[in-house]
Amino acid sequence: MMAQRLAHPLRVLGVVLVLAATAMAGLSIFGHSYASAQQTRPAGQGGNSAAGNADNGKRVFSSEKCATCHGDQGQGGAGAVVAPRIAPPRFDLGMFLDAVRNAKAPMPPYSAVAISDATVADVYAYLKSVAPAADATAVATPAGNAENGARLFTYAGCYECHDRQGQGGTGTGPRLAPNPIAFSAFIHQCRQPSDEMPPYTSKVLSDTQIADIYAFLRSVPQPPAASSIPLLQ
Repeated sequence: MMAQRLAHPLRVLGVVLVLAATAMAGLSIFGHSYASAQQTRPAGQGGNSAAGNADNGKRVFSSEKCATCHGDQGQGGAGAVVAPRIAPPRFDLGMFLDAVRNAKAPMPPYSAVAISDATVADVYAYLKSVAPAADATAVATPAGNAENGARLFTYAGCYECHDRQGQGGTGTGPRLAPNPIAFSAFIHQCRQPSDEMPPYTSKVLSDTQIADIYAFLRSVPQPPAASSIPLLQ
């Protein structure tokens, strides 16, 4: 009789422990725990915060030679390495920090040892302070057909390095969308690539077809902000 009275509470306790373990496991996403996600943020900042020292961020932007690829004010590069526009940023600090830590080639990743979270927040603050530049290429940029561009993006094999939505491939091509670089720089990169990308001559893709691909990349929606994902709060 005593054994039967003890068995029921022990079974209840076992169920509670299993549920607790399951709840803790649910805090992990893609191999990163909730705690580690919190630690990746600059101290005292939430996923959508923009705190930081813009003056120091400007100095770091210069000393780390970010302008070599991204332009003097983060407007996007047009030289040997055509890097995307990053000022003013169109995503939150959490996503910016992730892009710095897990950069895709040709940009090197920056560890927390090389540049602290607080310093990255300063660079972000500087980029946020940059006034949006007038789009001097808007008139010269063809409207393009985004639907046809989506088909060409697959047909021309762009997805093999840049992934299906131009978000960048792991260890292969850099992110192209959303917010692609200026069209003039984009078509120059297609015709005369600066890295391992093969050249796409006018015999392979016409200017009109490249304009369609560009229109497709511009149509890709912004990813959700980190602040909108409950597990990252």
